[in-house]
Parts: sequence; structure tokens; C-alpha cells
Amino acid sequence: MKILMATSEFAPLASTGALGETVRTLAVELKRLGHEVIVAIPLYRSIREGRYELEPSYNQLQIALGEKKVTAEFLATETPDDIPVFLVRRDEYFDRSGIYSGNERAYEDNSERFIFFSKAVVELARQITPALDLIHCHDWPTALIPAFVKDRRLPFLTALSVHDLEYQGSFWSFDFSLTNLAGGYFSPRGVEFYNRLNFLKGGIVYADSVVFPGELVLYESFTQEGGFGLNLVLQENSNRTIGIPFGVDYSVTNPPFEKLLSRKAKMDSGDGKAACREAILNQLELESGDNDLLMVCPVEAGDNRALTQVIPVFDRLLTSNLRFILLGTPADNWVSNLMVTERKYPKRFVWSRETDARLKSLALAGADLALFPGSLGSRGINAIAAMRYGTIPIAGNRGGLRQIIVDFDPIQSEGSGLVYYRDDPESVWDSAQRAFWLKRQPETWDKLIAGCKAVDFSWPASARSFAQLYADLLRHRQAMPA
Repeated sequence: MKILMATSEFAPLASTGALGETVRTLAVELKRLGHEVIVAIPLYRSIREGRYELEPSYNQLQIALGEKKVTAEFLATETPDDIPVFLVRRDEYFDRSGIYSGNERAYEDNSERFIFFSKAVVELARQITPALDLIHCHDWPTALIPAFVKDRRLPFLTALSVHDLEYQGSFWSFDFSLTNLAGGYFSPRGVEFYNRLNFLKGGIVYADSVVFPGELVLYESFTQEGGFGLNLVLQENSNRTIGIPFGVDYSVTNPPFEKLLSRKAKMDSGDGKAACREAILNQLELESGDNDLLMVCPVEAGDNRALTQVIPVFDRLLTSNLRFILLGTPADNWVSNLMVTERKYPKRFVWSRETDARLKSLALAGADLALFPGSLGSRGINAIAAMRYGTIPIAGNRGGLRQIIVDFDPIQSEGSGLVYYRDDPESVWDSAQRAFWLKRQPETWDKLIAGCKAVDFSWPASARSFAQLYADLLRHRQAMPA
């Protein structure tokens, strides 16, 4: 397939955070799968001043922005990963100190800047030969491209990746005239949202597929809390939404055992997980025992419900053969309970308030169980990291969970964790008892651990999912009657 990635950021040329690196990695992995990937980004000042070989490419084009026309120039370069990149030049819009803002203030003409860029990308796509199969847009700056493609009835499929739903590209209604779209597009079923021009809403409505970074994020976006106002729009267009997890860099999320251990611990044990277990127990001054299970519970910041199901069964958990490590900062209303628990069980329970990355990785690597009674975070990274270390996740059922954790079936010996289906403390207790029962059956326990380790959230796996999405869209178009 031939794919054009339209993005406002692309590492290493221009990036303010995760977006640029994410799009770069996806492009590279798709290329490794044999697809032809081209990238289009604006020609920012930082790129012009960088050490990149920029070649003129394609003819200048006139882009209509309301009643005026402005010229778009196209240049080309290639990244160290051999990804061809087309750069859209218009110094009036992009010869600036920042991508979206300067002096800590968003540029007042961001709407005009990225309407221009989106229109230029559509014109570029029309000129590329052989013809493209699909334009993949990333986040709000390029989210109007599907509307322009639909309006002009161009033969390209469009996919929109929503990396961060909070940032939507919302501008006053007068900027709609810059799109040159018919008035009907500025409606509740178009790009209008509460009488404002909303780039992201337009992309959700008009793209052939809308992609979120995993089903956990997708299902959260359907809720009032996680939808940032667009939850009803997403529900109405849910037939075209899909959750594909971004690939995980396991070298970052899962440092090798030896990197987590002191020099002495490396020398004393050939079993990395056992050495990490001993190291975390010693560091936090917890008792250890051959028949004990070590449970770690990472709490996401702002998760007020995380301990609702745990506090009521703390006594039962900590008087069984269990050691418990709580990582993070729960809501203030739980602090007194946790301080009492620390005094009652000083050798069985520890609350690490200030958690550095190494301590969290050491705890996830050394623990037997990782409990997620509340949020798994936006993309379930802690659960994913735990499974790669062979640490069994325990989580309450919620929308999108199955994409990360599949409840273990001891009959079929399949699954990657323990899932409970009632939102109450007894379910947490039952899951702990279930873990003890499985631990007493070494062969079954080992199969569960193997199921955890086998779950693959690497970038090659993510790229294969995107390629499958593209192929499904192409098959659906070919099956449609002319």
C-alpha cells in the first residue's frame, strides 16, 4: 500500500513531544512491512536551520483561503530512516520560533496556518504518482483533511489518529470561511461544535476510520469524563472508531533485570526476577517467605477510586501470605487509612509516596502480582510492563480491558491475567485467593506467567494492526457498489 502521513510533527525534523516520535516509529515499522510511506509536514524555521538537504519538489500551487489565495511551495528530504518527507513551505505561517506557539502563547492564526497546510497536503496527494491508497492524519492540525477529501470526492481513503483528545483545534466560527467548504459543513453533523469551528470533530465525522491509542482510551473517550466534550460525537460515529495500541518501547518500560540490581545482587543470583524480588523486599524492609506472594499496586495520579475496593479488605490481605507495595499518591481521603495500615503491618505493607522510575520498575519486576483496582492509566503501560516481567496483573473489568488483559482460563491454559467482574472489595479478595490457588499448582501457574510474557505490544505488532486496518478499509471500498 501507498500511505501518506500528514502530521504537524515528525521526529527528528520537528517535534515537541511524543507525537513526532510516535509518527516516525509507525512510519518506519510500516516501511519494514513492505508498505510505501510518505510523510508531509510544514517547513518550520527549525527544519530550515537544521542540517537537512532540502530539494525543490513539485510546482508551486495556489491555495484558496476564503477570498484570498496564497502560494504553497513543496520541498523534499529524506530522514535517516529512509522515509521520504515532503515539506510545505509558506514562511508567513511557518517561519516562526515554535510549532504552535511563541513566548508561551498560542499563535492567534493557528486555524489559518493549519487549514492552509491541510489544503496543501490534499493538493500534494493529488499530484503524487502512482496514486496514493490512503492519507493518515494525526491529531487536530490535520483533522480537516478528511472533510476536504470528501468534499472534492477524491479517491483516497482517510484515517485519523487521535493522539490527545483534549486538544481539538477549536476556533471561532468566522474561521470556517477559510475552509471554502459549503455552508452545510458548518452544522452539528459537520465541523461545527457549539458554534465554533472544531478541527477534530470534523475529522471524526468525515474520516473513513478514527483511531485511538488502544481500546482503553477509546472506551474512556465515550464517557463524559474522558471525552472532553466530544463523547456524544464519538458515540454517534462509533462504527468507524477503533483502538490500536501504540507500540511500547520495552527497553524503556522494561529495563533488563541486571540494570535494576546492584552489583552484589547480580553476582548472588542467576535468576533475575528472584533477585529483583529480594532486592525490593530488602530496600523497602519487608518480610519475605517462600510461600508468600508479593503484590504491587501502582496508583495513577488523580485516581480517586483506586483504593475504594482495597482498603476494606486490607486486614484480610495482609494477614494472609501476602506482602503489599503501594506506589504513588492516592486521594487525600485515604491517607489516614494508609498510615494506620503502615503502623499495623510494618513488615507486610509499605507505601512509597515518592516513586522514581527505577523503584517502580524494580517493584513490577520483582512482584508476583500487580493489582489495578482503579485506572490502568491512559494506555495501560504499567500493566503491559508488569506482564513482560512475568508479573500477573489483577484488574477489574472495564471497556477495552480485554485488549490488554485476558482472564486466565485454567482449563484451556490461556490468558494473561486475572480479571474480576464485580466492582466491590470482595472481588479483590477473591482474586487474591484465586492467585494463591493457582500458585499451589506450579504447572498452571507457570502457564499463566508464560501467557503474560507472550503478550506483544511492540511497535512491529502495532504496525501490523495499522496495516490490517488500511487493508480492511481498502477491501470495504472495493466491495462498495459504484
